[in-house]
Amino acid sequence: MRAGFRCFAAGVAFGVLFAFVAQPALAGTKTIKVGTNGNVRAVLMTPDGPGPYPAILVLHTSGGMQPEDLSYAKRLVKEGYVALVPYFLETYGIVAATRQEAFTTYADAIYADLVASLDTLCKSEKVDGKKLGAVGFSNGGFFALWLAATGKVQAGVAYYGAVTGARTDMSFTRYRTAFNSGSAPVLILHGDADSTVPIEKVRQLDAILTDAASPHELHEYPGAEHRFDRDGGKANKEAAADAWLRARDFLFRNLTR
Repeated sequence: MRAGFRCFAAGVAFGVLFAFVAQPALAGTKTIKVGTNGNVRAVLMTPDGPGPYPAILVLHTSGGMQPEDLSYAKRLVKEGYVALVPYFLETYGIVAATRQEAFTTYADAIYADLVASLDTLCKSEKVDGKKLGAVGFSNGGFFALWLAATGKVQAGVAYYGAVTGARTDMSFTRYRTAFNSGSAPVLILHGDADSTVPIEKVRQLDAILTDAASPHELHEYPGAEHRFDRDGGKANKEAAADAWLRARDFLFRNLTR
């Protein structure tokens, strides 16, 4: 067993069986409190049925919780996952204008809150605590990668991840320390026209993970910008559609037996 979070399971190969899996209905949505001090609001969505199901943290952008985050979580539920969507910046008063604090002053506290959130999921009778994942968008993508690097989840997905921590870690010091051959696999989805997190920095991270023999996949989208799943434009829309399919496949391979 990999050192780190106690819930662990290896992934499995994806196959055509995915198309024949019946889609569960959304059984319930409720707001709960998670985190190390139990003061982080979170939306919990569960499929209909006894489970146990794999579970995924859905981590929002620096703009805080948005309808797109909840919509994404609902899509995951229909694929047979429990989804937990924490307001992980709200607790620390972080907004878009102060987003750098998420990667500096409060980084370790936020990380600890997310690990505690995973522990909450593990304790649910509807969750298979050995099959946990994280999907993050921009700011949330940074933390999804960090959780995977340290083995707290068994799969991490970063949509246009803020891999340099909003320019607070241009040398990737945290990731260089965290990622190794025992890290959980990650999927990085990024537009090559991203004006917020340049694709060159993502390629640097790709090289770092390759050197560390850390399992990962990088897919670049021509012409797609930051927030490609939320903003208009042909390239963004095409990227969003493809990214969902890739993320769905990746999560299935790594979290479903």
